[in-house]
Parts: sequence; structure tokens; C-alpha cells
Amino acid sequence: MSNEKWVQTVIWMVIFLNLVVLCRVFIIPRAGFIADHFQESRALLRESSGPLDMPNQYRQTYRMMNQIQAIANEKAVLLFPPDDWEFGSSRSVVIQMLYPREAYFSGDPGFDGKLLQALMSENAYVVFNEKWGVELCQSQIEKSLGVPGFGICQIGKGE
Repeated sequence: MSNEKWVQTVIWMVIFLNLVVLCRVFIIPRAGFIADHFQESRALLRESSGPLDMPNQYRQTYRMMNQIQAIANEKAVLLFPPDDWEFGSSRSVVIQMLYPREAYFSGDPGFDGKLLQALMSENAYVVFNEKWGVELCQSQIEKSLGVPGFGICQIGKGE
């Protein structure tokens, strides 16, 4: 085999192996995921585990935000615990899902002022966890959000 023919054969083998890897690692898992979830709504897709090559790291956060959307109307003010949740909350997920509701996180600059405004509001909610916020609910009805340790209650004048 000539040197030129050998180089050409190696190049074709590299191309073939790359195509096999692409199909096996990316295309087949995603195609399977699309086929399995074809008729599901966007809300359910956000709560799914995602394809094997790209798992959904915010699955629990999306589940929680979908429940909050059902509880709080679009003009609500929502107060959240600090953004250090064990299951990987992302502020961008919270803001994306809850817009146009106002979302504020404990520990952020100006949060104390927003808390005082929320206590005077008729449409304010506290999303609490085991470490923060449950004391703000006082004797109000608390609802679990399906994630261990997290719940929501209405505060302020609308109680």
C-alpha cells in the first residue's frame, strides 16, 4: 500500500469513528428522549430528567416553580431563601419561570426593604425552607412544594 493510500485510509477511518461516536453518544440518546416525550407539554419537559448526554440539573427547581405559578398570580411578590439550595436552584430558572411576578432572594442587597414592602402588600408570598422563612408565615396556612423542606405561604395584608 502506498503512503498516499495509507493516509487516505486513516483519514476515512477517523471520520467513520467520529460519526459512530457522535451517533452513539449524542444523536441516539436525544432521539430516544424526543420520541419518548414527543407529546408532553413544556412544563413536563422542564421537569423531566433530560436526555442521557445532557441531564436536567434544575429538574426540582422547575417542579417547584410550576407549583408556585399555580399558587401566586402574576402580580405577586415572592420572597425566597438564599440561593444555596441543595438541589441546585438557579436564579435564572426562578426568574424565567415566575416572570412577571417579582422574585427576591434573602441576603441580596435591599432585601430587607422588599420584605417590609411585602408585609404591607396584599399579594405577597414567602417560599421557605428549613433554614429560612418559616417564621414569616406565623400562623398562616403553609403548602408544601413537593421538594423536601420547601413550602410557601401568603404573608402581608392579604393573609
